[in-house]
Amino acid sequence: MSENESDKAKPKEPIPAFRDTFVHFLFGTAGNEPILLHFLNAVLESAGQMLAQSVEMRNPFNPQTFATEKYTVLDVKATDERGDIFVVEFQTTERKAFADRMTYYGCRAFGGQMYQGAAYSTLRAVIAIAVTTFEMFRQLESIHNVFRLAANANPEVVFTNLLQLHVLEAAEEKIDRASLLPPALGAWINFFYYSHLKSEVEMTALLQGHPIVQQAYGKYQQFNQDERLRALDEAHQRFLHDHATDVEEAHEKGETKGIAKGITRVAQNMRQRGDCIDDIVEVTGLSREEIDRLD
Repeated sequence: MSENESDKAKPKEPIPAFRDTFVHFLFGTAGNEPILLHFLNAVLESAGQMLAQSVEMRNPFNPQTFATEKYTVLDVKATDERGDIFVVEFQTTERKAFADRMTYYGCRAFGGQMYQGAAYSTLRAVIAIAVTTFEMFRQLESIHNVFRLAANANPEVVFTNLLQLHVLEAAEEKIDRASLLPPALGAWINFFYYSHLKSEVEMTALLQGHPIVQQAYGKYQQFNQDERLRALDEAHQRFLHDHATDVEEAHEKGETKGIAKGITRVAQNMRQRGDCIDDIVEVTGLSREEIDRLD
């Protein structure tokens, strides 16, 4: 048997269920709305909140453009009595700025609701959900933790429920606590964590009694058997690696130049916003002549 034939004969490593490509395929493909709805309702149930009745995917899975998408955040509109908006993302790399990024996308979705002349009473709740494969809050026992704007003096006094941040830690340090979650959410956490680690027989037993999550596992098997989707995932991972490498090299080779560009960009933005030139000088340290040349 030739080396190429030997490589073809080897079973390919399964792509994890928490990978961006599969998550978008699962939750963003037309016809999979019941699966997405079940996941969102599992999160809401765990938080003791009213369940959604239906969902609408705002950025459906598009294989033609996905490979070169840098930020893969699901933007979901849930249709129920409240019309909540969900922002869903999966994070596999522990980064210091991840909490900031999650907050940014949640706030962007919240602010994006308002149109000129609209009443504040039309605002709907934004529920940002992040599934991480690392332990983000070691001081908290549960896999599922909910954060809201609340008073320091008494966290039970909530400023508003219109912005919620839900963190689900499908991490090695906490995976044994999945059984402590409500059954539906526990099944989802086990699905995302174990699908690439356990056999089909083991997963069938693990997800027994949860037909929608079992359906998601069937989609997972379909994804891993589709060479086009596997190639798409490989292309996306290569793009992310190349992008990270480019950023690192640019930082190493031209940190000073990059800082100068950043200052110039801030000045341009302030000028376009109509800020007075004295404020621009104070913030950026540029001279009036340098600012004038920006035009």
